[in-house]
This record gives sequence, C-alpha cells and structure tokens, in this order.
Amino acid sequence: MKRGLIAGLILGLAFGVFLAGFFMKEASISMLFKEIPVNYSFDKTVNLLVNRINSQKGWHVTNIVNQEEEIKKYANKDVGKVKIIKFCNAEYSYEMLKNDVDKEMAVKMPLSIAVYEKSDGKVVIGLMNGYLLTRMMSGTHRSLIMEKVVKDMESILGFVHFRYTIF
Repeated sequence: MKRGLIAGLILGLAFGVFLAGFFMKEASISMLFKEIPVNYSFDKTVNLLVNRINSQKGWHVTNIVNQEEEIKKYANKDVGKVKIIKFCNAEYSYEMLKNDVDKEMAVKMPLSIAVYEKSDGKVVIGLMNGYLLTRMMSGTHRSLIMEKVVKDMESILGFVHFRYTIF
C-alpha cells in the first residue's frame, strides 16, 4: 500500500513537471512575440512606422529589410509582403553597451519591428515583448534602459493603441 502511494506520488509529480514545462513552452511563445493587427495597407503601415520612429525624440530608422525580396532572390520562393524596420536610439545604445558586461545585448540592436501581410490579406505588426524582457532583467542596469525603450515604443505604436502587457 505504501509503495503504491509513493509510486503514485512520483508518477504524479513527473507528469505534473512534464505538463508544466509543456504549457510554459506554449505560453512563452505567445508572451515573447506580439502581433498587432492593423487596419491600414501594408505600405501605409510601413510608412507610418518609419515616420513615427523618425519623429520620436532620439530615434531613427537605420534600415528597412525587404524580406520578401531577399527570399525570392536567394531561395526563389515567395512568402508575401514582409518588411523589417531596423531602428536605433544612439543614447540608449551607448548606455546599454558602455560596460563590457552588457555588450552581449548588441545582438538585439538595432531594434526591429516587422510588418507583414498574412495569406488572408490582413496586415500585422510583429515585435518582441519589451515589457516581458524588462521584467526578466528586473533590478539590473539593462532593465532601466529597457523601461525607457518600452515607453518610447508604446508612443511610436500609439496609432494602433498598443500597450505592452505580460500576456
């Protein structure tokens, strides 16, 4: 009887750990990446974002990658309209990268926002959840800078009434 209870507890614990890991994996994907549906055309959305980024104090667009053309050119396949807007704030970048311990953050610089058209014709803005990243680094030098970035990003994305949330 005692062995059965212990075996049941062990199996239950193992199953619970498996389920928790599965659900965390599934939830983390939707938490880390955000999609914002927009009611504008693809080109208008790209132009709005570029103009709003360039008019936000300290920010500027560094590059726009036409991912659709890259894939057509190098893979001879078509994914539809996809552009990635790369943008930077030099002051925030300096603050983030001035210490060697934080230089690894350069992998996420400049920041990126994707604009893409889904197969049903709907236009979407895709981005990483800066709020979640800020919370993950809470209490660090990095999080203080990222809090400023999140605030500026919400301002840039104000035309779609976007606010970061944990979910």
